[in-house]
Amino acid sequence: MQWRLGCGIVNEEPKTTERRFGPRRGLDVKVFAHDGVDLRKCTLRDIGLQGAFIQTDFLLSEGADVELVVRLHRDGKYLHCRFPAKVARTKTEGAALRFTALDQLAQQALVDLVYADDPQRAVEASY
Repeated sequence: MQWRLGCGIVNEEPKTTERRFGPRRGLDVKVFAHDGVDLRKCTLRDIGLQGAFIQTDFLLSEGADVELVVRLHRDGKYLHCRFPAKVARTKTEGAALRFTALDQLAQQALVDLVYADDPQRAVEASY
């Protein structure tokens, strides 16, 4: 498609700015978000090494600290992982989270989840 800009013609469509780094894995899994006061159930829609998107029926404020709590199934056991994050953006259906200060266990669990052959199965028995 051609776009006319000023006096010239550009043969490319406008590009959107992608803020994500690395792969994102789409999911549909129940998790918890803890905002320092309440622990609330929500749905994890996608996750990457830098952050995640959660679908909520409650409001979170941009810049707020939150902890994403996910129960992973690993080696026949359940592992509760806590991912500290900040709310990067909000939408009517949820919030984009940017992970902050992950400890070594959380970082390894995140890498395992993002690069899993079947990430849905890793968390299918979550909450």
